[in-house]
Amino acid sequence: MESEDDSINVSTKSTLEKTEKTEKTEKTEKTYLESDLGLSRLALASDSVTFTRRKAHYVPAKQSKLKNSLLVGVAFLELGNAGDFAANVWNDIPVPHFVVALMAVGGTLALFLSYFAFKDAKLGWCNLVHLREERRDLQRQKTHDLEDGQIIQGLDARLNVSFREIGTESISRVGLDVCMGVGGIIIGIGTFLAIGGANRRVWHASNLMSGYIGNVPLALYALFNGSWSCYVWMKARQHGIAGATALDMDMAAALLKRRIFTVQMYTAMVGVTGIAAGAASLISATMWWGYVILIPVIISSISCNYIWRKKIAYERPLVQQRTLGLSKISLLRELESIIAVQRILKETPSEPLHKLVSDSQSITSVIEFIIMNDLFEDFCVRLLDDTHLSELFGIPNEEITINSELLLTADNSYIPHILKIAQTCVSEVGPIHFQYRQRYLLEILGSYLCVSQAGTSETTTLEKC
Repeated sequence: MESEDDSINVSTKSTLEKTEKTEKTEKTEKTYLESDLGLSRLALASDSVTFTRRKAHYVPAKQSKLKNSLLVGVAFLELGNAGDFAANVWNDIPVPHFVVALMAVGGTLALFLSYFAFKDAKLGWCNLVHLREERRDLQRQKTHDLEDGQIIQGLDARLNVSFREIGTESISRVGLDVCMGVGGIIIGIGTFLAIGGANRRVWHASNLMSGYIGNVPLALYALFNGSWSCYVWMKARQHGIAGATALDMDMAAALLKRRIFTVQMYTAMVGVTGIAAGAASLISATMWWGYVILIPVIISSISCNYIWRKKIAYERPLVQQRTLGLSKISLLRELESIIAVQRILKETPSEPLHKLVSDSQSITSVIEFIIMNDLFEDFCVRLLDDTHLSELFGIPNEEITINSELLLTADNSYIPHILKIAQTCVSEVGPIHFQYRQRYLLEILGSYLCVSQAGTSETTTLEKC
C-alpha cells in the first residue's frame, strides 16, 4: 500500500512533468512562430513608409495595400432605386398632397444614396489602378523567370487571384456604383419632376426618367454582374476540387472548404439579386407589384454587403518587389503559423507580444516581428499620432519618412513608449490583420493547387505522347 508521502511525491512529480512539457511546448511554438513568420513568402515586408500631412494628421503618401474599403451605404442603393415608388404608383393628375410628400422623400433618398455610389466608385477605382500596376509587374516577372517552374507556378497563382480581384473591383463594385449612381440621379430628378405633373411635358419627362431610362442602367449591369458571379462561382468550385485532391483532412482543408462555401454562397446571392433587381426595376416602371419584388432584393443587397466586408474581403500588401517562388509546403506552413498567432491573440489580447516574440522588451525583436508581418504602416500611424514622439520624427514636417533604422537607433528614453505602442498596435490591429492574411492565403492556396495540378496534368500528357 502506498504511503501518503509517496502519493504526494508522485503527484508532485506528475505536476512538474506536465509543467515542463507545457513550457517546452510553448518554447517550441514560439520558436516555430518566429522562424516561419520571419521567412513567410507571402509577407511582402516593407521597413519604410513615407507620410504626408493632411490637416492635423499624417497619412501614407502612397497606397501600398489592396483595401477592404466597400462602404456600408452601398448596401442601401437598391432602396434608392425604389425611391420613385410614389411617382410610378400614383401617376395621377392632380397629384394628391400625401403623394407629393412621398415623392419629395423618395427623390431626396435616391439623390442622397447616389453620393455613396460615386464615393465608393472612387475608392474602388483607387484599388483598381494599383491592382493593374501590380499585375503588369507580375507579368514582367513571369517573362523574366520563364525557365524557373516553381517561380512561374507561384506567379500564375498570384496572377489568377489578381485577375479575380480586378474583375470584382471593376464589375461588382465600380460597375455597380456607376450604374446605380447614374440611375439614382435620373430616378431622383424624375421623381421630383412628377410633383409638377400637371404640365404635360413635365409629366412625360417624369415618366421616362423615373421609368425605363432610370432603370435601364441597373438592368444592363445585372447581366454583366450575373456572368461574372457565375465565373467566380466556378473558380471557387475548381479550388474546392483541387483542395479535396491535394490536401488531407486537416485544418487547412477545413478552412479552404469553409471559404469556398462562403464565396459560392455570396456569388449566388449577388447574381440572383442583381438579375431580380434588374427585372423588378423594369417591371416597376409600369406595374406597382414590381416594388414587391424589390423588398427581398433590398434585404439581400444589405446581406451581401455585410458578407463581403466581414466574411470574404481582405486587405493585403501590393507587390512592390521581386517575389519568391511558392510551394504547397510553404503555403501550408504559413497558414499554420497564422492560425497559431490568431490563437495567441485570443488567449492574451492585451499583451500578445509576450508570446509572439522571444523578448518583448527587445526593440529589435519587436520591430522585426512587426515588419515581417506587414504591420509596419499601421504601427507608424500610431507612432505619428503620439505627441511624446514628436521630437523623434521631427513633427510638424509636411513629409516624414519612418524606417526601421530610425526606430532601432532611437534614444533609450523613447524605447519604452515605442514598445508600448507596438503592443497596442498588435493587440488592436492584429486580429483583423491576420484574419485578412488568412483569407488571402486561402485564395493563393486554392489558385496554386489548381495551377500545380494543371501543370502536372500537362506534363503527364506530354510524357505519354
